[in-house]
Amino acid sequence: MSDEPHAPPTGPKAGDDEERQKTDEERLLDEIVEQKDLVNALTGDTREEFVHRAPHKKKLGQLEFRYQLMVEKKRLARVLLKFQELYGVIYSEPCLICLDDIHVHASANLYERFYCCGGFICKSCVGDIRDSGVGLDKCPLCRESLYAKTVEEDAADLMRLAKRGLFWAQKDYGTHMVHGREGFKKQVQTGLEWVNKAAAQNYPPALYELSFFHRHGITSELEKSEEKANELLLRAANLGFALANNALAKCYFHGADGFEMDRDEFYFRASVAFALDNTNEEAAKMLGTLHHMKRVPEPSPYLACYYLNIVVNESTGSNIVASEDNSGYACHLYSKSLLHLAEHLHGGYARNGSNAVPTVFFWLRKSLDLGFNDARELLKDLDVVGQSLCVNCSKKAQTGEKFKQCSKCKAQWYCSKECQVEAWRAGHKKDCKRAAILKFEDYLNAE
Repeated sequence: MSDEPHAPPTGPKAGDDEERQKTDEERLLDEIVEQKDLVNALTGDTREEFVHRAPHKKKLGQLEFRYQLMVEKKRLARVLLKFQELYGVIYSEPCLICLDDIHVHASANLYERFYCCGGFICKSCVGDIRDSGVGLDKCPLCRESLYAKTVEEDAADLMRLAKRGLFWAQKDYGTHMVHGREGFKKQVQTGLEWVNKAAAQNYPPALYELSFFHRHGITSELEKSEEKANELLLRAANLGFALANNALAKCYFHGADGFEMDRDEFYFRASVAFALDNTNEEAAKMLGTLHHMKRVPEPSPYLACYYLNIVVNESTGSNIVASEDNSGYACHLYSKSLLHLAEHLHGGYARNGSNAVPTVFFWLRKSLDLGFNDARELLKDLDVVGQSLCVNCSKKAQTGEKFKQCSKCKAQWYCSKECQVEAWRAGHKKDCKRAAILKFEDYLNAE
């Protein structure tokens, strides 16, 4: 037998096992602690020290946002589980291509349906088909052409599907008849009968539509009834319809339409609505506002920006949404949330390269363009402050003196051409470029 000592095992060390057992959340927290320690070690208030510290604070912000978004998504998942414990499992059907379950009663935003055959597929498959270059010129299920049809042809397809018993077609068919639109002659009583057929199948959008009819009344065919409207609204919401949960959240927030004010239930219903459909702009506006106003247990400037940014952008992040009521208010609140975030990250210092002011101006102007006049006063105040101080050297303007304005962002002023050039090279070029970035995550990560 050899007297040589045994070689140590080459397998994973105990520390490796411990590291592997850590969750993504715990690992991210460790990174945040390390980054905070690094930032705290970089002291000093001179311009050079601030410039040196800024990228480390930026990285800290990116880590904090990732962590808080991860925690928020877990919270929403718990909310949805609690909702189903209270009201039952949310109805779902498989996508007819990938077979993944879709909460088809939750929101029409979750799938694409086809009038030709009455089938539907999930949005993920829609994206895959478009990305493949095949496109949606033909129905992916029955291969019928999807080129634009006349209003009359669409109406005939919808009527055929309604008579086949498809609840969503019955609801749409009936609603169009009630209002006399989309190629249908106005026939209120017949339309109500079709909506009721869909409601009899516990189709939440139909229940929600009937709730609206009872709340507002439809001439002599249907009188107003708050009690009936609320009963139907609760049924639609508790079956997992996102828009009904939006409406219910508002009722609980304002204590309106026969519901008592209940801020906890408001937060719960808004969270349910967003958990059901993460493109739900109304729910995002409510949640973003709660974080901005610090009316949630753990308010976050990151989540305020995240939620409000959903409202001001379409899901692709490429265009401002059309709803002026939502967008104007949300643009205004988003700009203020960005200021709060800058305060959180940089202590309110507006140094070149990490200055949120150009971005704030960008969104305030969007807000004003969308008709939200409250933005005018804040813009005016920021203009007055900005014009009175050179953002580069901090020189104050004398009475009647006009500083030079950045022609690109129109949000910064300089006492001289030299200061403007110096600021541009020192980082204002980056601030200008970031100002027009529409998606919050891209803004936070932009160089």
